Amino acid sequence: MQNLVPIGRFSKICRLTIPALRLYDELDLLRPAIVDPDSGYRYYSLAQASDAERIRRLREIEMPLDEIRAVLAAGDPIAVRDRLEAHRLRLQERAEQCRQALASLDRIIEQEARPVEYEVKVRETVTQPIVSVRGRTPMAEAQGFFQRAFGEIFGLMGELGIRPAGMPVTIYHDQEFRIEDVDMEIVVPISEPAEDRGRVKAGTLPGGPVAFTLHQGRFDGIGAAYTAVAEWIQTHGHEMAGPPRECYLVSPAETQNPAEYRTEIIWPIK
Repeated sequence: MQNLVPIGRFSKICRLTIPALRLYDELDLLRPAIVDPDSGYRYYSLAQASDAERIRRLREIEMPLDEIRAVLAAGDPIAVRDRLEAHRLRLQERAEQCRQALASLDRIIEQEARPVEYEVKVRETVTQPIVSVRGRTPMAEAQGFFQRAFGEIFGLMGELGIRPAGMPVTIYHDQEFRIEDVDMEIVVPISEPAEDRGRVKAGTLPGGPVAFTLHQGRFDGIGAAYTAVAEWIQTHGHEMAGPPRECYLVSPAETQNPAEYRTEIIWPIK
């Protein structure tokens, strides 16, 4: 068996464990050159060491096994490069997710050290003419939904010469918190009644008493403000009388510094 080595020696040469080599054999990723019919012992050709090395390096960077199989099978260097570039993009996305998670963790640590106390108040609101766009979107795509809705709303207001009569609002209509398929309505109060145009609908925001508080800073910590308002409503013997809404006093449209965001959490009550 010239140029063939047993699995143990091949394992040392290519720095892959014997269990890994057995797995790659089962998955038809790296078959032995010969399997002894009597003992079942596996032998590998030294020419297979280069493929073994590629597998080892690609597994170190967490490339999926089916992608590695495609890389090994591709005879075209351009096709190989395309698959490697696709994995690069996956790693970059994962790195960005980790960066965001670490930043969020830092903010949680800071909040735990200096917890925010929300002051909840009540005010009476009046019925307000509005234009709005309502739709369903995953929470992860909410920013794009906001931008498109505001573009349509302000485009119509510009055509009709209607001025805003307050800060933009988002109403969350779902009965429970959702991540996917979120039912949200983007609202702009206006100075006079308007008319429907495409997705933009004219209507009114009902008046009445609301409980509210102010959240300062990034949106990822806004859940504590919702909790504060909900607890206040229950503690003071009120009931929720409609979906909650967020009013953007200082939004990303006014500042690029998330620490400067100012958002009112508003809940109709009775």
